[in-house]
Amino acid sequence: MRTRGATTKTAIAHVAVAGLIGAGAGVGISHTVDAAATLLASTGPLAGSVTALILGGTTEPTPSPQFARTAENLFLNPLGFNGGSTDSTVCYMDGTDPCSAPLQVLTTPELIQQGPSSLTGASAIVLAVQNEFNANPGAFDAEHPLTIFGYSQSATAESIAMTRLAELGIPSDALHFVFIGDPSTPDGIWQHVEAAMVATLGPDLTNYLLNLFGMTEVLGNETPNDLYATTIYGLPGDPVSNFADVYADKGLFGALLDILWPHVWYLGLTPEQIADATTTVDGALTYVNIDDGDINGLDAWLNAVFVGGAANSGIFESLWDSLQLLFNNFF
Repeated sequence: MRTRGATTKTAIAHVAVAGLIGAGAGVGISHTVDAAATLLASTGPLAGSVTALILGGTTEPTPSPQFARTAENLFLNPLGFNGGSTDSTVCYMDGTDPCSAPLQVLTTPELIQQGPSSLTGASAIVLAVQNEFNANPGAFDAEHPLTIFGYSQSATAESIAMTRLAELGIPSDALHFVFIGDPSTPDGIWQHVEAAMVATLGPDLTNYLLNLFGMTEVLGNETPNDLYATTIYGLPGDPVSNFADVYADKGLFGALLDILWPHVWYLGLTPEQIADATTTVDGALTYVNIDDGDINGLDAWLNAVFVGGAANSGIFESLWDSLQLLFNNFF
């Protein structure tokens, strides 16, 4: 991904790509600074966090326990979440009400029509966070932030929710977001796909397709870099988080096809592969750009789908609801 600013390399497995941002000290910083990726997970920005809301990506409305634990093991553990734990217990929230496990799964639509789905998801996220704070007064602060994990579409929904949460007065240091495959990066798909489609398909067909598949509401959406500390993991070949480079290399159709390839890999990676990363910091955002040179794509894809929990997180429910919205205008 072409992120902003200076970079620093780390290839030390299980060592925090983590110490990364110093628990969100970059909030409010508008310029880019070097990231220090040499701290142990136990001192990472999530070292005092013991509760995480877990959200899935498109066609993953209700992440499975395997999904939630894979997210913890691969992406939260290096940041020190729950003391660097793995395989924590998982519970399912009742609507947007908190439950009583470290990993709390929040159900969001995750439809193919990502515009209305993301806006609905953002509202659910705001309610869930409010309910967490109301149910646990004083539990979340700079030393004990509430972690919110998002993959792909849910990262966009969480990016939208950030502004609403700030307006509601949720302290900037009391939340820490962790994203994988974020479509709302500066080089992500929401910044560039419309222009790429117009150049390839023409404006009329582009407008028809964007409206048909409910994309217009999220075009141009970008994760704020001045609100809440956020760690964003990305792969250089992922066209969702790095559309600009993949489109330049493969064109529109090649980039769209790769949504079904490297964009799926995240939950099938190993801790060592994730730790081999280049990091940059832009204000409140820390980008962890994973080196994909030694990744076996087929292994990562199969592991993500069949071991990491991607395949059993509500795909049929999401597809059915997507069809309902397409043909009946509701879901």
